[in-house]
Amino acid sequence: MKKFFILIAGVFFMLNIASGQGVDDRAVIPVSVTLNSILRLNVVSGGNIEFNFNTLADYTNGIANSPAYDTKFTVASSVNWEVRIYSEEADLIGTDDASGSNTLDLNNIGYQITYDGTGAPGNYTLPASGTTLSLTDAEVVLVGLGGASNAGDINANEFTINWRCGTQEGTMNGSSILQQSAAADRYATNVFLILNPL
Repeated sequence: MKKFFILIAGVFFMLNIASGQGVDDRAVIPVSVTLNSILRLNVVSGGNIEFNFNTLADYTNGIANSPAYDTKFTVASSVNWEVRIYSEEADLIGTDDASGSNTLDLNNIGYQITYDGTGAPGNYTLPASGTTLSLTDAEVVLVGLGGASNAGDINANEFTINWRCGTQEGTMNGSSILQQSAAADRYATNVFLILNPL
């Protein structure tokens, strides 16, 4: 009986070893991804535009666009976006007159916009492309979203605003500066470019 008991105990021990489970050893590695929206607008050149009327021809015909009157800007964005433009004031305000009462109609300032980037032109809408628009104090979409995403780097999203003054083009003032009989003064306003995510 003792041998039988030892035999049964041996078989039970072997079965227990054969059916024993291994112990899992685990480590946890948290992995996460954080996507921050990137929206950067940078005026590369032409951050200060000044038209000097020195001749009667300037007063009669205005000052047309040339590279001296260009503002280049870029957008770096990880999301779709639009750029809006507007003037701080409803008129150009005389700064040399002590009373500050001299004003010049804002619509004497006109602009067009050109696309200079490496992306697909169809990704953008340029309302002023090929048309001269007058500057206003109401926000206007300068660059909008086209048929596909306009997210990209500064090489893809590069633009130039082509300024002019008194040229009577497009929606600009139809009277010459000479016809408006504006007082001699330095007239100014601040123009804002606003980058908005879409």
